[in-house]
Amino acid sequence: MACPYGMIYNLSAVFNLSDTIAAIITPPGNGGIAAIRISGPDSWSLAKKFFYHTKKEGEVTKPRLQEPCFQHMQALHGYIKKENKIIDEIILLPYKALKSFTSEDVIEIFCHGGSHISSMILDICLENGARKAKNGEFTFRAFVNGRIDLTEAEAINEIINADNNRMVYETSGNLTGALKEKVSSFREKILNLITSVESTVEFPMDVPDFDKNKFIKELKEINLSFCELIKNSKEGQFLREGIKISIVGAPNVGKSSLLNILLGNKRAIVSQEPGTTRDTIEEKTMIDEWPVVFVDTAGVREAKNLSEPEQIGIERTKNALLKSDIVLLLFDLSVGINDDTNRLFDLVNGKPKVLVGNKIDLLEKPFQDIKCNVQISAKYATNIDKLKKIIIERINSFTSNHGVQNSSSVLYINQRQKELLLQCNSSISKAIDKVQNNEPEDLISDDLKEALSRLDEVTGRKINDEIITNIFAKFCIGK
Repeated sequence: MACPYGMIYNLSAVFNLSDTIAAIITPPGNGGIAAIRISGPDSWSLAKKFFYHTKKEGEVTKPRLQEPCFQHMQALHGYIKKENKIIDEIILLPYKALKSFTSEDVIEIFCHGGSHISSMILDICLENGARKAKNGEFTFRAFVNGRIDLTEAEAINEIINADNNRMVYETSGNLTGALKEKVSSFREKILNLITSVESTVEFPMDVPDFDKNKFIKELKEINLSFCELIKNSKEGQFLREGIKISIVGAPNVGKSSLLNILLGNKRAIVSQEPGTTRDTIEEKTMIDEWPVVFVDTAGVREAKNLSEPEQIGIERTKNALLKSDIVLLLFDLSVGINDDTNRLFDLVNGKPKVLVGNKIDLLEKPFQDIKCNVQISAKYATNIDKLKKIIIERINSFTSNHGVQNSSSVLYINQRQKELLLQCNSSISKAIDKVQNNEPEDLISDDLKEALSRLDEVTGRKINDEIITNIFAKFCIGK
C-alpha cells in the first residue's frame, strides 16, 4: 500500500484499498436525513445498479425513471430500487477521484432519516459488491491517498469527539494543516542542517568551514520552538479530560449537596447521616469555557471503629486528592474549622484550593476567619455565584501556571504528538552537546536524522503499521 509521502504501509489485511467500501455516515437513530457513503474504484458503477434518476417530461406529474449519468458534484434526485420495488426517494451526490474526501470515486446518498431505511440502503450497497467500511477507513484512505496528513486525520477525530467550544476552536486549526505546516518547517530546517554537516565530511574542499556557533544557534532555535509546542499539550489534556476539582471535607458538611448545586441536577444522594458517600462520584460540566470534572468524595475523619466501607472510602478520597488539579475544601460553618478540617489542609499538599464554609443559613452572625474564601449555603444556593467566580479565578491561575495561553496562535497537539516532539527535542540536545564537544560530524548527523525520523512520525511520513492501525481504530464507523 503506497503512501504519497514515499512510505509503504503493509495494511492490506486491515484496510484493502482495492475494495469499494460503504457505511452509514450519520449517527444512528431516527431523524430528518441519513447519509450513506460509498468509496472506491467501483462506487459509481455500483450505484447505477440500484439508483434511478427522475426525469419529468412536459406537464406529466409522474416522474419517469431512467439510468443516471453521473457528473462530479452534480446532485441527482431519484429513487433506490430493489427487486423492481422503490425503497426510498433520495438525493445522490457523486464525487470524482482526486476531488473527494477520500481522493477516490465517491457516491453519497441522502435518504430519509429512519435507522431501518438507511440500513436497508446500506445492505443494498453491500449486496451489489461493496464491503462494509471499518472504523476510520474513509479517513485512512484520505490519508494514504495524500489528501491529508496524520495530524489532520487526528484532528478530524478530535473535533468529532469534542465536547466543548474551546476544544473545537483549538483543534480546528489542525484541520486546515496548521500543525502540518509547522512540522514541515522544522523538517526543512533540520534537513538543511543535516546537509550542511554531511557536506563538510563528503566535500571538505568544496564547502565553507563548519561554523560551529551558527550551527548551535540554529539548533537551539529549533529546540525552543519545540518547547513552545510541547507546552500546548497540557491545554489539550485539560480540554480532553477536564480539569479535576475534588470536593473534600469531613462527613456531613454538605459535599454532595454542593456537587448537585454545581451540576444543576441531583447527581449524588444527600442524607443527614454521616458517611453516606462511600465512593468517589465524578461528573463533567462546563465552568466558563473549561470542561471541569467535579469529584464528590467520602468524608474524612479520625475516629475509632470506622466501618471497613468508610475506611475504603477515605482511602479513595486521599487518592482523588492526589489526582486533583484544584480542591474545594468544605467545612461546616456552624461547627467551624475543627481538627478534621485541619488534617485535610495537610492532605491538600499545596494544591490550588478554595476554602468553602457551608451552611451559612444556620448562623446567627457571619463567620469570621480570614482563611475562608467564601461562605455559602448549598441547601439554598446562597453565594454559589460567588463560589463559581472564585473557581474560575483558580482555573485561570492553574492553567496559566501550566503554560496555557489565551491566544488564537496557539497550536493544539495531542499526547502522541507531544511524545514525539519530546524525542525530537532530546535528539537535537544530544546533537548540540556533540557539536560543543567537537565530536565527529557523522555522530552529529545521526542525532539529527533521529530527530527527523520522529518528526516524520508526527505527520505520518514514516510510521509503523501498528500505530497507524491504532490511530484509525479510534474513529467511528462511517468516518
